[in-house]
Amino acid sequence: MIGYIKGKIVHRGQNYAIVSCGDVGYKIYLDEKVRAKKEVELFIYHQIREDASDLYGFEKAADLEIFEMLLCVSGVGPKVAMLLVNGLGRDKIISAISKSDTTIFRSVPGIGAKVAAKIIVELKSKISKGDFGDAFLQDEDETIEALVSLGLKKQEIMPFMREIPDSVISVQDKVKYILKNAGKRK
Repeated sequence: MIGYIKGKIVHRGQNYAIVSCGDVGYKIYLDEKVRAKKEVELFIYHQIREDASDLYGFEKAADLEIFEMLLCVSGVGPKVAMLLVNGLGRDKIISAISKSDTTIFRSVPGIGAKVAAKIIVELKSKISKGDFGDAFLQDEDETIEALVSLGLKKQEIMPFMREIPDSVISVQDKVKYILKNAGKRK
């Protein structure tokens, strides 16, 4: 299985690029912004089927992880998952699942209410249980560390992390928000 490729883009197609690595060119499905670059470093999802062997590339390992998570949803294939990851990004996808917000998914062309609801239903419990690891909350590590150092337990913090409004951005404001709301529930 191919998991990582670094090389020069030698040809660009409508939704793919040929990346030269050594003396071999790999056809990789990529986001438009990535296809515009001259050289790339990509984390790869290698899909092998009876009739094809396709590569899907991502600049960040976290984007590959959310892509693979979306593939766990019945009815969501690589092309739909790629649309979601490239159209929304990892953080919006996780936020939409945590908040059960189908409108965010439906804002991506080609994603209807049925698929949006299916994604939320099938992934909400997995995200809340942490089945996909803490990689999805990498950006929140500093907030979690600060709260743990103040005496809270990680299990107490995680439900509040998913409830933080999008308008609360800085680590300091997130810590204040969680401390304030954790105090109300005790």
